[in-house]
Amino acid sequence: MKRYIEHLIEDIEEARLKAAKNLAMYFNVPVPHDFDLYHDEEHTGIKVAELIGMEKYVFPNVDYLTDLEAEVVIKGFIAVYHAYGLNPIFEKCVTDRVMYGHLRHFLNYQVYPVENEIVDVEMCDYLPQYCPMHELCSNYNDHKVCCEMKKRA
Repeated sequence: MKRYIEHLIEDIEEARLKAAKNLAMYFNVPVPHDFDLYHDEEHTGIKVAELIGMEKYVFPNVDYLTDLEAEVVIKGFIAVYHAYGLNPIFEKCVTDRVMYGHLRHFLNYQVYPVENEIVDVEMCDYLPQYCPMHELCSNYNDHKVCCEMKKRA
């Protein structure tokens, strides 16, 4: 395995271990003073990259990974998502390389973690013409391609 990938796996493990501390900072709600009330609407989401402390550019494009490297990295990547209360949902037929591309791309998305709960993050791999929910799909709306992340991951 390339040294960069070994280092990436170490960084992913470190991000997983820091999950409790990072989430505690995220869920730290300011104490209201007098009429300064805190509303749920003020509790904004956070980019996944900011939450886990690893930007998208740290993760190499899927084309640079071998199948074995993708398999090893994806296990750690999913463990990090789980540690931060996010549960990425994939179809059973999706390969590790496609999963990696989806999770890497998803680092730039806003999430709204819930304290002491798991939030499902649905990932898909539909072709645009067959996607049953393309009108609701954030990937389709942002990029006008429905989950063709295999090519641009």
